[in-house]
Amino acid sequence: MTKLVNKLKQVLCIIIFCNSIFAVAQSAQKEQDILFMTNGEKKEGKILSIRGNTVKFIYTGETLEYDYEKADINKIIFASGRTEIINYFGNSEPAARPSLPSERKGKIAVLPFEFMSNDPSLDVNLLGEQLQADSYLSIKKYTMGLELQDPITTNNLLAKNRLLYSNLKVISPKEMAELLGVEMVVYGAANIRNSGNSTQQNGFASDNVTATSKKDGKRENASLYATEYSSNTVTTTTNYDTKISLSIFNDTGANVYAVSRNSFGSDLDAYVGTINYLVKRCPFGSKAKR
Repeated sequence: MTKLVNKLKQVLCIIIFCNSIFAVAQSAQKEQDILFMTNGEKKEGKILSIRGNTVKFIYTGETLEYDYEKADINKIIFASGRTEIINYFGNSEPAARPSLPSERKGKIAVLPFEFMSNDPSLDVNLLGEQLQADSYLSIKKYTMGLELQDPITTNNLLAKNRLLYSNLKVISPKEMAELLGVEMVVYGAANIRNSGNSTQQNGFASDNVTATSKKDGKRENASLYATEYSSNTVTTTTNYDTKISLSIFNDTGANVYAVSRNSFGSDLDAYVGTINYLVKRCPFGSKAKR
Protein backbone atom coordinates (compact mmCIF):
# COMPACT_ATOMS: atom_id res chain seq x y z
CA MET A 1 0.00 0.00 0.00
CA THR A 2 2.86 2.34 0.86
CA LYS A 3 4.46 1.72 -2.55
CA LEU A 4 1.19 2.58 -4.28
CA VAL A 5 0.90 5.84 -2.37
CA ASN A 6 4.48 6.75 -3.27
CA LYS A 7 3.83 6.09 -6.96
CA LEU A 8 0.69 8.21 -6.84
CA LYS A 9 2.68 11.02 -5.25
CA GLN A 10 5.27 10.80 -8.04
CA VAL A 11 2.57 10.92 -10.72
CA LEU A 12 0.91 13.87 -8.99
CA CYS A 13 4.22 15.76 -8.85
CA ILE A 14 4.79 15.18 -12.56
CA ILE A 15 1.30 16.47 -13.40
CA ILE A 16 1.79 19.58 -11.26
CA PHE A 17 5.19 20.21 -12.86
CA CYS A 18 3.79 19.89 -16.41
CA ASN A 19 0.90 22.21 -15.58
CA SER A 20 3.34 24.78 -14.21
CA ILE A 21 5.37 24.71 -17.42
CA PHE A 22 2.21 25.05 -19.50
CA ALA A 23 1.02 27.99 -17.38
CA VAL A 24 4.39 29.75 -17.74
CA ALA A 25 4.36 29.18 -21.51
CA GLN A 26 0.82 30.52 -21.76
CA SER A 27 1.76 33.55 -19.68
CA ALA A 28 4.82 34.26 -21.86
CA GLN A 29 2.71 33.92 -24.99
CA LYS A 30 0.14 36.37 -23.68
CA GLU A 31 2.87 38.94 -22.98
CA GLN A 32 3.67 39.33 -26.68
CA ASP A 33 2.81 42.36 -28.77
CA ILE A 34 1.64 41.58 -32.30
CA LEU A 35 2.15 43.79 -35.36
CA PHE A 36 -0.13 43.23 -38.34
CA MET A 37 1.56 44.69 -41.43
CA THR A 38 -0.15 46.18 -44.49
CA ASN A 39 1.38 43.45 -46.67
CA GLY A 40 -0.31 40.71 -44.64
CA GLU A 41 2.64 39.72 -42.44
CA LYS A 42 2.27 39.19 -38.69
CA LYS A 43 5.17 39.94 -36.34
CA GLU A 44 5.20 38.75 -32.72
CA GLY A 45 7.47 40.10 -30.03
CA LYS A 46 7.72 43.21 -27.88
CA ILE A 47 7.32 46.88 -28.74
CA LEU A 48 10.12 48.87 -27.14
CA SER A 49 8.88 52.34 -28.08
CA ILE A 50 6.68 54.31 -30.46
CA ARG A 51 8.18 57.65 -31.49
CA GLY A 52 6.87 59.84 -34.27
CA ASN A 53 6.29 57.62 -37.30
CA THR A 54 8.53 54.77 -36.13
CA VAL A 55 7.83 51.67 -34.01
CA LYS A 56 10.87 50.06 -32.35
CA PHE A 57 10.31 46.32 -32.13
CA ILE A 58 12.13 43.18 -30.97
CA TYR A 59 11.15 39.64 -31.97
CA THR A 60 10.42 36.96 -29.38
CA GLY A 61 13.61 35.16 -28.41
CA GLU A 62 15.88 37.71 -30.13
CA THR A 63 17.88 40.74 -29.02
CA LEU A 64 18.17 42.64 -32.31
CA GLU A 65 16.01 45.77 -32.49
CA TYR A 66 14.01 46.69 -35.62
CA ASP A 67 12.44 49.98 -36.70
CA TYR A 68 9.16 49.81 -38.63
CA GLU A 69 7.39 52.75 -40.24
CA LYS A 70 3.80 53.32 -39.14
CA ALA A 71 2.85 53.56 -42.82
CA ASP A 72 3.66 49.84 -43.14
CA ILE A 73 1.58 48.77 -40.12
CA ASN A 74 -2.13 47.94 -40.24
CA LYS A 75 -2.78 47.46 -36.52
CA ILE A 76 -1.10 46.57 -33.22
CA ILE A 77 -2.47 44.16 -30.61
CA PHE A 78 -0.63 44.90 -27.38
CA ALA A 79 0.16 42.29 -24.74
CA SER A 80 -2.46 43.94 -22.52
CA GLY A 81 -5.11 43.05 -25.09
CA ARG A 82 -5.61 46.60 -26.36
CA THR A 83 -5.84 47.01 -30.15
CA GLU A 84 -4.67 50.15 -31.93
CA ILE A 85 -5.47 50.72 -35.59
CA ILE A 86 -2.60 52.46 -37.39
CA ASN A 87 -3.87 52.27 -40.98
CA TYR A 88 -7.55 51.42 -41.32
CA PHE A 89 -8.23 48.98 -44.15
CA GLY A 90 -12.00 48.95 -43.99
CA ASN A 91 -13.77 50.47 -46.99
CA SER A 92 -16.85 52.54 -46.28
CA GLU A 93 -17.26 53.53 -49.91
CA PRO A 94 -19.08 51.30 -52.41
CA ALA A 95 -16.79 49.30 -54.66
CA ALA A 96 -16.05 51.07 -57.91
CA ARG A 97 -17.19 49.45 -61.13
CA PRO A 98 -14.23 47.84 -62.95
CA SER A 99 -13.12 49.92 -65.93
CA LEU A 100 -13.82 48.60 -69.43
CA PRO A 101 -11.10 48.15 -72.10
CA SER A 102 -12.79 50.75 -74.28
CA GLU A 103 -12.64 53.27 -71.42
CA ARG A 104 -8.95 52.58 -70.80
CA LYS A 105 -7.89 52.88 -74.44
CA GLY A 106 -5.00 55.30 -75.01
CA LYS A 107 -4.64 56.25 -71.33
CA ILE A 108 -1.43 55.96 -69.32
CA ALA A 109 -0.55 56.42 -65.63
CA VAL A 110 2.80 56.70 -63.85
CA LEU A 111 3.19 55.07 -60.42
CA PRO A 112 5.35 56.52 -57.64
CA PHE A 113 8.89 55.26 -58.16
CA GLU A 114 10.49 52.56 -56.10
CA PHE A 115 13.42 54.38 -54.51
CA MET A 116 16.62 52.81 -53.17
CA SER A 117 19.60 54.61 -51.66
CA ASN A 118 22.42 54.20 -49.18
CA ASP A 119 21.94 57.83 -48.11
CA PRO A 120 19.64 58.01 -45.05
CA SER A 121 19.15 61.75 -45.53
CA LEU A 122 17.06 61.16 -48.67
CA ASP A 123 13.30 60.85 -48.11
CA VAL A 124 12.11 57.68 -49.89
CA ASN A 125 8.46 58.69 -50.29
CA LEU A 126 9.18 62.30 -51.21
CA LEU A 127 11.69 61.39 -53.92
CA GLY A 128 9.47 58.56 -55.15
CA GLU A 129 6.74 61.12 -55.83
CA GLN A 130 9.21 63.58 -57.34
CA LEU A 131 10.45 60.95 -59.81
CA GLN A 132 6.81 60.13 -60.60
CA ALA A 133 6.07 63.81 -61.35
CA ASP A 134 9.20 64.25 -63.48
CA SER A 135 8.34 61.12 -65.48
CA TYR A 136 4.80 62.39 -66.01
CA LEU A 137 6.15 65.69 -67.40
CA SER A 138 8.63 63.83 -69.60
CA ILE A 139 5.92 61.57 -71.06
CA LYS A 140 3.72 64.60 -71.63
CA LYS A 141 6.51 66.34 -73.54
CA TYR A 142 8.16 63.52 -75.48
CA THR A 143 5.33 61.13 -76.45
CA MET A 144 2.40 61.24 -78.83
CA GLY A 145 -1.12 59.85 -78.90
CA LEU A 146 -1.49 59.25 -75.15
CA GLU A 147 -3.90 60.62 -72.57
CA LEU A 148 -2.01 61.06 -69.31
CA GLN A 149 -3.53 60.56 -65.90
CA ASP A 150 -2.47 63.29 -63.47
CA PRO A 151 -0.26 61.93 -60.62
CA ILE A 152 -2.64 63.43 -58.05
CA THR A 153 -5.47 61.32 -59.48
CA THR A 154 -3.24 58.24 -59.59
CA ASN A 155 -2.10 58.61 -55.98
CA ASN A 156 -5.66 59.29 -54.82
CA LEU A 157 -6.88 56.06 -56.40
CA LEU A 158 -4.00 54.16 -54.81
CA ALA A 159 -4.80 55.61 -51.39
CA LYS A 160 -8.51 54.79 -51.69
CA ASN A 161 -7.58 51.17 -52.41
CA ARG A 162 -5.13 51.04 -49.48
CA LEU A 163 -2.11 50.64 -51.74
CA LEU A 164 0.97 52.22 -50.19
CA TYR A 165 4.19 52.99 -52.06
CA SER A 166 5.87 50.05 -50.32
CA ASN A 167 3.35 47.46 -51.54
CA LEU A 168 2.33 48.53 -55.05
CA LYS A 169 3.40 45.13 -56.38
CA VAL A 170 0.92 43.16 -54.29
CA ILE A 171 -1.43 43.34 -57.29
CA SER A 172 -0.53 42.45 -60.87
CA PRO A 173 0.09 45.05 -63.61
CA LYS A 174 -3.17 43.94 -65.24
CA GLU A 175 -5.09 44.58 -62.02
CA MET A 176 -3.29 47.89 -61.54
CA ALA A 177 -4.32 49.09 -65.02
CA GLU A 178 -7.93 48.12 -64.38
CA LEU A 179 -7.90 49.82 -60.97
CA LEU A 180 -6.48 53.08 -62.39
CA GLY A 181 -8.65 52.93 -65.51
CA VAL A 182 -5.75 53.15 -67.97
CA GLU A 183 -4.36 51.08 -70.81
CA MET A 184 -0.69 51.54 -69.83
CA VAL A 185 1.00 51.64 -66.42
CA VAL A 186 4.55 52.92 -65.93
CA TYR A 187 6.60 51.30 -63.16
CA GLY A 188 9.85 53.04 -62.28
CA ALA A 189 12.78 52.36 -59.98
CA ALA A 190 15.66 54.63 -58.99
CA ASN A 191 18.86 53.51 -57.32
CA ILE A 192 20.71 56.61 -56.17
CA ARG A 193 23.94 55.79 -54.34
CA ASN A 194 25.95 58.33 -52.39
CA SER A 195 29.49 57.84 -53.71
CA GLY A 196 31.15 60.34 -51.37
CA ASN A 197 32.10 63.99 -51.25
CA SER A 198 34.52 65.98 -53.35
CA THR A 199 36.08 69.31 -52.37
CA GLN A 200 37.36 72.16 -54.47
CA GLN A 201 39.54 74.96 -53.12
CA ASN A 202 39.62 78.36 -54.79
CA GLY A 203 42.63 80.50 -53.83
CA PHE A 204 42.48 84.28 -53.81
CA ALA A 205 45.32 86.51 -52.55
CA SER A 206 45.71 90.17 -51.54
CA ASP A 207 48.48 92.47 -52.72
CA ASN A 208 49.41 96.11 -52.97
CA VAL A 209 49.59 97.48 -56.49
CA THR A 210 52.08 100.32 -57.10
CA ALA A 211 53.04 102.52 -59.99
CA THR A 212 56.37 104.09 -60.90
CA SER A 213 57.30 106.92 -63.19
CA LYS A 214 60.45 108.20 -64.88
CA LYS A 215 61.77 111.75 -65.08
CA ASP A 216 64.82 112.73 -67.16
CA GLY A 217 65.47 109.05 -67.69
CA LYS A 218 65.57 108.32 -63.97
CA ARG A 219 63.11 106.13 -61.98
CA GLU A 220 61.33 108.03 -59.25
CA ASN A 221 60.02 106.52 -56.00
CA ALA A 222 57.02 104.22 -56.41
CA SER A 223 53.72 105.49 -55.17
CA LEU A 224 50.86 103.30 -53.83
CA TYR A 225 47.63 103.62 -55.75
CA ALA A 226 45.53 100.47 -55.12
CA THR A 227 45.08 97.33 -53.02
CA GLU A 228 43.74 93.94 -54.23
CA TYR A 229 41.83 91.77 -51.77
CA SER A 230 41.30 87.99 -51.84
CA SER A 231 40.16 84.97 -49.85
CA ASN A 232 40.35 81.17 -49.87
CA THR A 233 37.07 79.25 -50.32
CA VAL A 234 36.43 75.51 -50.12
CA THR A 235 33.38 74.00 -51.81
CA THR A 236 32.17 70.51 -50.80
CA THR A 237 29.90 68.59 -53.17
CA THR A 238 28.09 65.29 -52.57
CA ASN A 239 28.37 62.95 -55.55
CA TYR A 240 25.73 60.40 -56.54
CA ASP A 241 25.73 57.39 -58.86
CA THR A 242 22.24 57.00 -60.31
CA LYS A 243 20.52 54.18 -62.18
CA ILE A 244 16.98 54.51 -63.54
CA SER A 245 14.76 51.60 -64.62
CA LEU A 246 11.46 51.95 -66.49
CA SER A 247 8.87 49.29 -67.28
CA ILE A 248 5.58 49.79 -69.11
CA PHE A 249 2.78 47.21 -68.86
CA ASN A 250 -0.52 47.20 -70.72
CA ASP A 251 -3.93 46.23 -69.36
CA THR A 252 -3.49 42.62 -70.45
CA GLY A 253 -0.43 42.31 -68.23
CA ALA A 254 2.10 42.31 -71.09
CA ASN A 255 5.40 44.11 -70.60
CA VAL A 256 5.77 46.36 -73.66
CA TYR A 257 8.91 48.25 -72.59
CA ALA A 258 11.65 47.51 -70.06
CA VAL A 259 14.98 49.30 -69.91
CA SER A 260 17.50 50.70 -67.42
CA ARG A 261 20.32 53.20 -67.75
CA ASN A 262 23.00 54.81 -65.61
CA SER A 263 22.77 58.58 -65.38
CA PHE A 264 25.43 60.89 -66.76
CA GLY A 265 26.69 63.28 -64.11
CA SER A 266 26.99 63.11 -60.33
CA ASP A 267 24.33 65.61 -59.20
CA LEU A 268 21.30 64.41 -57.28
CA ASP A 269 18.96 65.49 -60.10
CA ALA A 270 20.99 63.75 -62.83
CA TYR A 271 18.08 61.30 -63.12
CA VAL A 272 15.98 63.89 -65.01
CA GLY A 273 18.09 63.62 -68.16
CA THR A 274 18.04 59.82 -67.90
CA ILE A 275 14.25 59.70 -67.63
CA ASN A 276 13.94 61.96 -70.68
CA TYR A 277 16.32 59.70 -72.62
CA LEU A 278 14.35 56.55 -71.78
CA VAL A 279 10.93 58.10 -72.39
CA LYS A 280 11.94 59.40 -75.82
CA ARG A 281 12.80 55.83 -76.85
CA CYS A 282 9.72 54.09 -75.46
CA PRO A 283 7.17 52.75 -78.00
CA PHE A 284 5.30 56.07 -77.97
CA GLY A 285 8.33 58.34 -77.68
CA SER A 286 9.60 60.92 -80.14
CA LYS A 287 12.70 58.81 -80.89
CA ALA A 288 11.08 55.37 -80.87
CA LYS A 289 12.12 52.92 -83.57
CA ARG A 290 9.22 52.55 -85.96
